[in-house]
Amino acid sequence: MQPLTGLPALWRRLCDLCEWIARAIIGGSIAAIVLITIAAVWYRYGLERPLSWTEQVCRIFFVWSVFAGAAVLYRNMLHIAIDMFVLMLPRRLQVLVLWLNQGLVLILSVLMLWFGLQISIGTLGQTFGALEISPASFYFAAPFCAALMIVFWIEKLFDPARRDPFGDVHL
Repeated sequence: MQPLTGLPALWRRLCDLCEWIARAIIGGSIAAIVLITIAAVWYRYGLERPLSWTEQVCRIFFVWSVFAGAAVLYRNMLHIAIDMFVLMLPRRLQVLVLWLNQGLVLILSVLMLWFGLQISIGTLGQTFGALEISPASFYFAAPFCAALMIVFWIEKLFDPARRDPFGDVHL
């Protein structure tokens, strides 16, 4: 297969950057959850002064890590897929099923982007719980990661190599 040039190569670099950002969000979120949990346990049992905000902050980080993880898995085609019956089909039908699935992914990503933005913007003026943080801190994970998935979907149009699983999967 020939190396990509021009717009497809530029798009691949953009997607690589987007994936790096998503992976940084995942790693940073998981690290923050671990550190906050350790601090919460220390304050609760060591100092007998529980922190009231730790659960909400950990929940925000968890939501972001899940959505960013979904985008990374989608780019690398490592999401859950049951392809036993698809693999029994002739090659042309396999390609048709692939693009039907990709069409559904695009539709759902666009819907998640649109409605996620509406919910996020609608909750900017609100606060919740023990923190003075808007619930939009949760909700912005959906449109942000949906936008990443749309970028990764476009990459699949340019680069057929991105339509197959990339990386190792161990069960």
